[in-house]
Amino acid sequence: MEYDAIEARRRREYEAAIAVERRAEERLAEIKRRARNAKGRLLSTTRSEQWHRMALAWLERDVGYTGEMAAARVWLRHQPLDAYIELVAPFAAAMPGATIIAAEVAAVRAHLDEWTKRGEALLLDRASRAYAEDVAGFRVWQRDHPDSNAWRRKAMTKSQGFLIGRMVAALDLEPPARMNRGEAHDWIERHGGNPRLAGPPVDPDTPHGPPPASADVAAASTGQVISATDRPLLDDTSTVGNAA
Repeated sequence: MEYDAIEARRRREYEAAIAVERRAEERLAEIKRRARNAKGRLLSTTRSEQWHRMALAWLERDVGYTGEMAAARVWLRHQPLDAYIELVAPFAAAMPGATIIAAEVAAVRAHLDEWTKRGEALLLDRASRAYAEDVAGFRVWQRDHPDSNAWRRKAMTKSQGFLIGRMVAALDLEPPARMNRGEAHDWIERHGGNPRLAGPPVDPDTPHGPPPASADVAAASTGQVISATDRPLLDDTSTVGNAA
């Protein structure tokens, strides 16, 4: 009888321990599930193109870049390193102890008009080449899949509709009637494709203009934007037109 009591007590102890272990396993499984979900949400953010763009952009913004300077900055950073150093060096010399990016911002300020035009030409050239490759790639696909016509019967895409609207306005064309995807493709191709990107590439690296005057270097180094044209310079510290 004594052994029966001991067995019963130890069996209860064992079953209680098993129950505790099972609850711990269930809690651990729940913790792991929450960790997986949290990791998934984190990765959905850090793998997002928008996250990368925003995480990089605030650094540029903090050192003085504005949206109006974006194309000029693109052109400057596209230069070979020796050319980049030559362009930025006068501003670094006028700003003892300044960081590389601070001198770069000053250089962009001083050359804002010229470098913006070059940057826009560079970006347009890139877009034109990408557009040409996309068009050529689709033609190859059509050639290799002559019986794949199901796409033509689908509804016109938003991109096609937007491009057709731009072409109608740019080329003074009669707006076409409602079309499906295949008809829209044929219409765009028949009228020469994207008028902004279908032209020959523009050379963004024609000879540089004269170096900035010492006064302009000094002004740009203190944060002033140098502009000799009518390009509107937005002052984002202004509250004009933003009254609540």
